[in-house]
Amino acid sequence: MPGINVDDNDISILCDIGSKFDTPLESSKLARVTDLIAEGYVRREPKGLQLTRKGQDLLARRGVGINEA
Repeated sequence: MPGINVDDNDISILCDIGSKFDTPLESSKLARVTDLIAEGYVRREPKGLQLTRKGQDLLARRGVGINEA
């Protein structure tokens, strides 16, 4: 199975997850989150969704900084 093509919307989702928003993700984004989990960019943890190293590396390659305050 070839990997997914990560687009700007996916980067936005990864940023939302990486910055640990307390707000739930929009339902329209949940299907894409499932794809990002399957591709190893995101993992489910007891405390919520977390970026994996692969997800963090992707954002770094794209020049995206995340405030994890």
